[in-house]
Amino acid sequence: MTVQKPRKVLLISDGKRGHEHQSRGVVDKLENVSVRKLDIFMSGAYYLFLVFVSLLARRIRFNGAQILFWLQKVTDTRMETLAKHDPDVIISAGSLTHPVTYLLGRLWGCPTVICMRPSLLSPRDFGLVVAPRHDARKCRGGNVLYTMGATSHISEAFIFAEAVALRQSLRGEAPRPVGLLIGGNSAMNYLTAEMAAELCQEILLACEENALDLLATTSRRTPPAAEQVFARELGEHDRCRYLLLASQSDANPVPGIIGLCDIVVVTEDSVSMVSEIISGGKHAVVVQVGRRKKRNKFITLYEDLNRENYITYTTIDKLNTALAAALSRGDKKQKPLDESARVAGEIERRFFKGGGSAGVKK
Repeated sequence: MTVQKPRKVLLISDGKRGHEHQSRGVVDKLENVSVRKLDIFMSGAYYLFLVFVSLLARRIRFNGAQILFWLQKVTDTRMETLAKHDPDVIISAGSLTHPVTYLLGRLWGCPTVICMRPSLLSPRDFGLVVAPRHDARKCRGGNVLYTMGATSHISEAFIFAEAVALRQSLRGEAPRPVGLLIGGNSAMNYLTAEMAAELCQEILLACEENALDLLATTSRRTPPAAEQVFARELGEHDRCRYLLLASQSDANPVPGIIGLCDIVVVTEDSVSMVSEIISGGKHAVVVQVGRRKKRNKFITLYEDLNRENYITYTTIDKLNTALAAALSRGDKKQKPLDESARVAGEIERRFFKGGGSAGVKK
């Protein structure tokens, strides 16, 4: 029997945890692969320069030495070492990675996969573009795969292991835990101290009325004034068994919280955290916060997920009622939304002739 050599995958990371989780989730679903990670960093000006070079590369054939010279400036990895990797596929997420992905794909002549709609380059510049369904009007083509949620590194085995580790950090027993994942300011949303206070009031009321134990974390986007409210209102409360303030710790308790809780409350600004919850087979109660625009593309996504019963979509003042309704679902197990496996299957089908799910981990 012939042993098949592992396929070589290059994963390009811009250092943002959410982006790396998206691309890592796809890589983890591919069977028989050898993975090398390329960390990149660059200024906005140099990003625009590489986009310009990428646009020129559509018409001008740059030699490998030129491409490697330009890309050496965005990574600590020696290009002499990288040049020997010769991957079978390149996978990345995040707009900063797009010109690097495109240029290295041209250099090696290998398929490229990006887990996000390209902003300045075209979908046609890549082998496969993974785009959320709500971006369908802005991202079209035969090489575009639309997903309901974001790809994620979350799996049931992973969150179980993280839950076991996190349990050691809880303040006492938590027989009926509920999670609270707090985001913050983004291009679409904002979170004020007043909203934080109302959110604390509602979720603590729900915990008291339903005998729940709260496991909470803020994020790096949580405004300082709002984080101070969460620290004051939740920090010493009897119902709060765990609180991590992201401004004071680099730890990531999100997978552990998802693993311990059947229901997780999350603010609507964080699509990636919503995707992680439902990818882990848990129910998300998504809470509306301040909006910079009356209507944005994520609202449509949440309305779709709400109709499919993956989430409950609510306002802060109705959180107590929404949480009670979610609890009334009883022990009904939530089916995980595994978009990473879908994308891995598409990579197999398009680039490795895998026939759909062949070579994809279940």
